[in-house]
Amino acid sequence: MSMHRSGRSIGRRVIGGAIIGAAMAGGLAMAAAPAGAQPLPKVEPTVENAAPTLDNIKLAIDRFVIVNPDLAPAGDIAKNLFPKY
Repeated sequence: MSMHRSGRSIGRRVIGGAIIGAAMAGGLAMAAAPAGAQPLPKVEPTVENAAPTLDNIKLAIDRFVIVNPDLAPAGDIAKNLFPKY
């Protein structure tokens, strides 16, 4: 058996092993999902759904203004851009 031929068969084994490994990983991922799994409910983007995030952003702006009092007008402008809820 020549060196060229054995190198080719090793390469094929590596590629074959990679394909089999990927297939096994995909199979395990599918098996991990419950059979009767329902799709996640859709959440409509509304101001009420975003309220906690908006509150956190407003809090960050307030803290920024405390640290940088010279930029208080910019903080007020930024907070006025948010919807009222």
